[in-house]
Amino acid sequence: MAITVGNMKLYDVEDLADMLKLQDRTVRKLLREGTLPGRKLTRKWYVSEDALKEYFSQAGKEEMR
Repeated sequence: MAITVGNMKLYDVEDLADMLKLQDRTVRKLLREGTLPGRKLTRKWYVSEDALKEYFSQAGKEEMR
């Protein structure tokens, strides 16, 4: 379940895996590698909605090349 901090929506690994139809370990790998930008807080990874949008906008630009 996404959490909201101020005006920022944050997704954890389980949220992202469910939304993207990936396994948890695949999402964690993307986060560890820095492919998907996120932050680790108290042993849990979180990705902001803005970072997720940026990730997909960059992926779209790379496909155009």
